[in-house]
Amino acid sequence: MTIPWGCIIDCSFVALGGLLGGIARNHLSERICQYLSTLFGITSITVGVNLIGQTSALTPVMIALILGAILGEVVHLEQLLDRLPQRLSRQSGNREFVSRFTGVMVLLCSGSLGLMGAMTEGMTGDPSLLITKSVLDFSGAMVFASTLGSSVSLIALPQLALYLVLFATSRFFMPYVTEQMLCDFTACGGVIALATGLRVAEIKWMRIASLLPALLLILPISALWHTFF
Repeated sequence: MTIPWGCIIDCSFVALGGLLGGIARNHLSERICQYLSTLFGITSITVGVNLIGQTSALTPVMIALILGAILGEVVHLEQLLDRLPQRLSRQSGNREFVSRFTGVMVLLCSGSLGLMGAMTEGMTGDPSLLITKSVLDFSGAMVFASTLGSSVSLIALPQLALYLVLFATSRFFMPYVTEQMLCDFTACGGVIALATGLRVAEIKWMRIASLLPALLLILPISALWHTFF
């Protein structure tokens, strides 16, 4: 059985970055920590805009996001994910902390580069995408832990679970995924990264977790769209 080294390395870097960032927060002023967190939110917006530009057709992306948002709101996905930071930290009563933690968790776990990296490694055995992402995740976890504390390192647990599921199942559906579908998937992840960046940078708050079902819907919707249109 192939060992998912890319998944393990990326999630390990998240855990390490979170621990180091939690330690560093004791040596940095709150002003600097807050500035770095806002800067990383702006970076996420920049990445999102870049990814959105890779779409082959904007319509299936928008359909997936609308249907995904409706599904996420119906099942109250944001509230369900909020329970994790509430259990991981003493600051569970701090609504601002819970909101920021959930935003960071979505940002680190749902990035299209990471999802595609886990799928690619499962299909080809190539961990290079996830190894590249691990450098970004390490710095991101450090920045966010400088304001949220070492509990950010625990995001590596749901992240690893998600990646392992994609790693194990990707070999069954990846042969049917076309380049156009991959571009639309990347663009869908870019919209979520953009929305997450707006929230992390405290520019615009929205329930970004409700958008996550769109990542499950975009591939079949894209396939249908490009087949008939």
